[in-house]
Amino acid sequence: MIDFSYAKMKQILVHYVGNKAQEQGYEISENSIEELDEEMSEVLHEIFLSSFKEAKFHHFTHPTSLEYNESYNYIKDVFEEETSFFEGSVNLVKQLYAASSHPNVKAGDLWLIYMSDCIVEGELTDAIGIFKVENKEVFLKNEYNNQAVSIGYEKGITKSDIDKAAIVFNFSVKDGYRVVALDRLNRNDSVYWKQLFLAIEKIQNDQFLAESFINVCAEFVKKDDDGIVGKSAFIKEAQEYLEVQEEINLEDFADVLVAEAKQDEFKTVVENYEKSHDVSFPDNFKLNQENKDKFSKKVKNKIKINNNISVMVKDVNKLMENEITEGFDEVEQKRYLKIYF
Repeated sequence: MIDFSYAKMKQILVHYVGNKAQEQGYEISENSIEELDEEMSEVLHEIFLSSFKEAKFHHFTHPTSLEYNESYNYIKDVFEEETSFFEGSVNLVKQLYAASSHPNVKAGDLWLIYMSDCIVEGELTDAIGIFKVENKEVFLKNEYNNQAVSIGYEKGITKSDIDKAAIVFNFSVKDGYRVVALDRLNRNDSVYWKQLFLAIEKIQNDQFLAESFINVCAEFVKKDDDGIVGKSAFIKEAQEYLEVQEEINLEDFADVLVAEAKQDEFKTVVENYEKSHDVSFPDNFKLNQENKDKFSKKVKNKIKINNNISVMVKDVNKLMENEITEGFDEVEQKRYLKIYF
């Protein structure tokens, strides 16, 4: 849980980072912005923080030891006041420039924001935001002067222009801090930003694994061609199964609830999800009541037929025989659904 409602932006630095492969260099601004009026503060909160309310937690890592992660050390020195925020920002600029060696990495402005009074998992803490802006919007403006109008334009940013971002909270330092990262990155950007520059990984705790499991089930229901009755039956049985389980084992779950003919299909959905979301399900993980309630909301018994039609079966056990029939029309080459009422 992240709450920026009381967060204050204490210091803002904006530097420029080019592409190292193209020898564009970097530029360090000497001044910082420290005094914000209320209106500007609200604008900056909307642009930089509003996209992170539901972000998943990451932490700094290193294959040998966390102390060898340079970005982690630069952040740590700032939080522990071993270096100033300005000095830490310069170190991060150099680290990002070193990671910008791929020819496709775009140059851009690097915003670094020191914040106080952020709430993470119920704790009040400081944070450092790192935001890279590679593209800017063009804004048209008009002005009136003595009944004459003039037009012009300026370039600026909105929250959709934040290409890459991370916020590091001064929380759980020995475990690599709590970090949230922008989740709109494509694969190449993710490697450059998350791996080469920050070296962060998702924290795979029970909450994260439970949410991933729910997404897997939703994906399986979506892909399954078993028809609305079969899908509704799976959802109902899964809900009943989860209500009495405190821990989940994916193999046991599949053995109990997934038809034998669908076992390989379910396994494929799990494997594809693990690859695309950088997840590795352990043998067992816990589900709390909140997770179980979320399963019921996410894995819906409302089956989407197409963009215009959805069908919901509230209780598959109350269906009368042949009340719903499904099949495939060879002439139309489409599936059909008949409902008798």
